[in-house]
Amino acid sequence: FYKAFVGRFCMLVSYQMITAYQLYIVQNYVGQSTKQSAATISVISLITMVVSLLGSVFAGPLSDLIGRRKLPVVIASVCFALGIAMPWIFPTAMGMYLYAAIAGLGYGVYSSVDQALLVDVLPNKAQAGKDLGILNLATTLGQMLGPVIMSSIVLAAGYVFAFPVSIALALVGCIFILLIRGVK
Repeated sequence: FYKAFVGRFCMLVSYQMITAYQLYIVQNYVGQSTKQSAATISVISLITMVVSLLGSVFAGPLSDLIGRRKLPVVIASVCFALGIAMPWIFPTAMGMYLYAAIAGLGYGVYSSVDQALLVDVLPNKAQAGKDLGILNLATTLGQMLGPVIMSSIVLAAGYVFAFPVSIALALVGCIFILLIRGVK
């Protein structure tokens, strides 16, 4: 139960670190003007929406078909981490588009299958509402702390250090998911 909590928390921190700061990344790290960044962000949003929807629609039924939860979540987490590496390696609009495509697909798959994984790790089905509420705290805390961590890193060391931290958090979350026993 706690491994699923920590895995989800790390993934959501990682996700929010980059997603909440996309505009700043495009302007301050990639170096685009306000007008250029507006166009880039709209393309990023469109790419992310399409691939996330596709990932969500296909991953859930596929997970049910193969009878596995951890494998799709782990693959999605690694995909997300690879997506985050794109603007770090390629600080260009194309790097951000690659981030949107790769990380967006990973996050779409992750979010759909992770919900099923969370249900599978519940310790007491009679108290599912309470336990899912506790697991949802991982989401809320991750969404709140991601931008705080990102801004702290950017202020202290710059964007170039924020990407590897975000990647590491996604992979740490992946490790915690792998450590879950009793769920395939």
